[in-house]
Amino acid sequence: MNHENYTVDDFLMDDQFLAYCRGSDPAAVAFWETWQSGKPPNLVAFEKAKRLHNVLSGQKPRLDESLQELETLIHNQNQPAQVIPMPVPRRSRVTFQWWAVAASVLVVSTLSWLGYQYWNNQYVTYKTAYNQRQSIQLPDGSTVTLNSHSVLRHRRNAFSEDGRSVELEGEGYFSVRHLTTHAPFRVRTNGAFDVQVLGTEFSVYDRPALHRVVLNTGRVQVDFHDKRADVILQPGQLIETSDTVQPTKPRTVRADQYNAWLRNQLVFENTSLSEAIRTVEEQFGVKVQVEGVDLKNRTVTGILPINEPETVLNALAELAQLNIRQKDNVFVLSRQ
Repeated sequence: MNHENYTVDDFLMDDQFLAYCRGSDPAAVAFWETWQSGKPPNLVAFEKAKRLHNVLSGQKPRLDESLQELETLIHNQNQPAQVIPMPVPRRSRVTFQWWAVAASVLVVSTLSWLGYQYWNNQYVTYKTAYNQRQSIQLPDGSTVTLNSHSVLRHRRNAFSEDGRSVELEGEGYFSVRHLTTHAPFRVRTNGAFDVQVLGTEFSVYDRPALHRVVLNTGRVQVDFHDKRADVILQPGQLIETSDTVQPTKPRTVRADQYNAWLRNQLVFENTSLSEAIRTVEEQFGVKVQVEGVDLKNRTVTGILPINEPETVLNALAELAQLNIRQKDNVFVLSRQ
């Protein structure tokens, strides 16, 4: 792995780098200290990532270090034109010096505030590739597990005593911590709805063809982006919609069936072949075609381990009693 191409985000997502920052792994500490001694071209990104980790971990930098960094920043700016002051009486000179000091303090404070606001409004982003999962701990102690080909992001200032907010594209399982301030937790999507909770466990599925919420425990409110009325879900209930189909009323389901990917499984129970294929395509990033429109209405039932896409598709073809072949980069299902 070429660490010299790492960005700040790459460092913060590297487990070995995080172990170095925490000092929990002597081997990681030794590796990164040796790596720094080679003066790689992205050493500035490394230092910035280390500072951000310390801030996010609650290890606030010392005041004198912060002031030193700010002094360096100001020093590197374009120098102002030289001004020759006019002679003034001694008392006036003292007054002028006092105002100069006050103005300097104001400039430093303003720059610090602007810098903090800029940093505080930046996004923290997590991404997964096809057939990859990632567990994330949020600043409030809540956890999210991202499924394949998904994105979770939030602003650094999105967690406070008044509210918490994240944005999701793809699929994620949320375990939301209930705070004593009762601060609501909101999951925003680009799809049909947002989800608001206080403390609960649920999954959100937000793909181009389908949008779904399944509640495991607690209670959530689904807020649709259009004029449709909000819906409150009880444990074990599901509601789903698409861009072409209006949502039905919440229905009771086996929640663990929709969260089977957490156990490295795909579960199909009288699932249409077209929906099963869509699930496989989104999990692995492959293209699957069916020869015969009527075949898409066949249903399949079975539990498949999430493995290589070829293995899963062969098992799916077996469940649907179809033949499978690969043509270029496309898997084709047809009658036996």
